[in-house]
Amino acid sequence: MSACELCNLCENPGTLQTAVNKGQVASDVRCFIGERFTVWRCTNCNSIHSAADVDLDYYYSQYPLKKHSLDFPSRVLYGNRLRLLQKQGIGPSSRILDYGCGAGVFVEFLREKGYTQAFGYDSYVPAYAGKEILGERFDAVVSFDVIEHADDPRQFLTDLRNLAQPQGVVLVATPNADYLPVPGPTPPDLEMSQPYHRHILSRRVLLDLGQQLGMTAVKVFQRNPVDSFIPGMNVRFMWTYIKQTGGYVDAGLEPMRVGTILRSPSLLFYSLAGTFFPPRANMMVIFRKQS
Repeated sequence: MSACELCNLCENPGTLQTAVNKGQVASDVRCFIGERFTVWRCTNCNSIHSAADVDLDYYYSQYPLKKHSLDFPSRVLYGNRLRLLQKQGIGPSSRILDYGCGAGVFVEFLREKGYTQAFGYDSYVPAYAGKEILGERFDAVVSFDVIEHADDPRQFLTDLRNLAQPQGVVLVATPNADYLPVPGPTPPDLEMSQPYHRHILSRRVLLDLGQQLGMTAVKVFQRNPVDSFIPGMNVRFMWTYIKQTGGYVDAGLEPMRVGTILRSPSLLFYSLAGTFFPPRANMMVIFRKQS
């Protein structure tokens, strides 16, 4: 993936050389422990860019989330995710595409729930890498934590829009650059997630891009709206747990360290009340394609 030294998201782009906020961020994948990557914030649009020129095929070959499976926590969170789509008129007969679906866990969940026209696409996962699906159109195109991985977010959002039917739903969930510090902390940072996150958008940039592409933002969430009141089933708890176990995303897919939780007042608190304290560095926008 090419290096980024000039913001590709705004009309008056900032540069790496003139950036006031820039620094080194550690990878949040355990097998790349010790690796550091330069990130910087655009002085105009507030988005964050990764300056590194890296071989993402190499890094994705060791990406822990490729091992994700449909477990109980996933079913709880995906149930809340599905309800968001249902509120936009998406039903069992609707055609749904999960763009950047990873291991296809959400697609599997939807099909379990009777959504037989649910499909996935992910160029880094052989089972979902077939491009034939990209020639079709869908009632809903969803993309959870993917646009920040794209080398060209504007083109990525254009692709999502083109895959949606007229008046179709385009749902984008992604980290929010407005609430991420740069330079990042010395420990690995889940939202910064280097070197995978190439461009982390500010709220203004994401909304502006959608408007420029002829989409109306019908719902904007300044938090992750899939949290549950079931103990431990919320993003704040999971993010805190991962940070307290070293900061590596691998921990989220490994057996839970019960002792760590029992010895941590903050983890015990967030397991019960984390839904009321969602991380601010996440956002979700539901767009409606106009034509």
